[in-house]
Amino acid sequence: MPGTVHTQNPWQRNIVLLTIIKINFSMIFAIAVIASYWKEHGLSLFDIFLLQAIFSFSVVLFEIPTGYIGDRLGRKRTILLAAAINVVGWIIYSSFRFFWGFVAAEITLGLSLAFLSGTDSAVIFESLKELKRQGDYSKVLGRINGLFHLGAAFSSITGGICAMFFPVWWLMLATGSIALASFSLAFFITEPTYEVYKHHRGTVYGFYKIFRYVFLRSKIVRAALPLLAACSLATMLGVWLYQPFWTAREVPIWLFGILWACLFIPSGLGSHFAHKAENILGRRGIIFMLPLPPLIGYVLAGILPGYWALIPIYFVNILYGLAPPLLGKYIQEETFSDKRATVMSIGSFLFRISYCLLAPLVGFIANRLRIETAFFAIAGISSLLIIIFIPFFLEKLKLWEAAHSESARMIGKNKVTKQ
Repeated sequence: MPGTVHTQNPWQRNIVLLTIIKINFSMIFAIAVIASYWKEHGLSLFDIFLLQAIFSFSVVLFEIPTGYIGDRLGRKRTILLAAAINVVGWIIYSSFRFFWGFVAAEITLGLSLAFLSGTDSAVIFESLKELKRQGDYSKVLGRINGLFHLGAAFSSITGGICAMFFPVWWLMLATGSIALASFSLAFFITEPTYEVYKHHRGTVYGFYKIFRYVFLRSKIVRAALPLLAACSLATMLGVWLYQPFWTAREVPIWLFGILWACLFIPSGLGSHFAHKAENILGRRGIIFMLPLPPLIGYVLAGILPGYWALIPIYFVNILYGLAPPLLGKYIQEETFSDKRATVMSIGSFLFRISYCLLAPLVGFIANRLRIETAFFAIAGISSLLIIIFIPFFLEKLKLWEAAHSESARMIGKNKVTKQ
């Protein structure tokens, strides 16, 4: 029906569009076989870890500046830019088949991810705020992340099957086509109402003010960001050990795509049910559960024999889906709209810089000792970091809840006075 797009609630449409765009970004058809593709073109295991370190460093390098640009340039333009750069990244990947070509592709994709990171969640929160539904942020983001992980699982299985009949670079072009669709959809996003952050002393001082807010002045953001980064680190430190681990356990190569796809199922379920789990266990109860998935999953993967060791890995990925909606809502609610994308980028920066520092250590342990020993090391490091940050977060949560209760009491008192 003509005009339907224009008459539909623009804020609800934003949420639908961002959901589709997020799913599109998850559709990396070559991911299940990309390690074999790298090896076919002369990359060693060391080269693969180096390539991923370069990718992480590129995201670290671009993360905060792109978040700041997102706050200045506008949410819609930033998402358009992220999608366009993503298309270029996959064109490069499909065109060059040597180490430095892969490096160029990874850096380009890192830039795309940096532009999208923080901006997408900011649009979702601000659209919900326009709908006066900001309290639903955790539930909405959980559902979107759940669909993201299910989309990644679908593309992994599809790509693994298609790789038996088509060249891998065709799968990369298919991913680029999906990214092009995201670019087209982003044109229909309605720019949310938000203030553009400016400081009369200039950009550098503006950065300083945001950092001071995050790490010194905020009630709960300074506690939620490190805890969220620690949870992300716990799930990502072991990811590039999984395929060598499957090889060591004599898993047939044709199963790799299915096993990789299944990694996204617990992530999707954790994200989808995060809101319900919090309702059942309470705000504090669910936080105390955060160290358990990596601790139990990695330790059991290192202990159990044969194929049984493959199962606990999937328990780790529950945390990947669980943590962002649980902790992200506090960051979004307390952060002013003009700083929101930058603040979310700072959180991603904390995770990436931690990964760059610790991933070489994990790789060294896996190469010099055993993959199982590396799993034990990841379990100890990641669980310890989460446990260290939990008391600080709960302390700030108590103050944050008290401030909100007082604010609600004052609003109620003012309403009674006016009546």
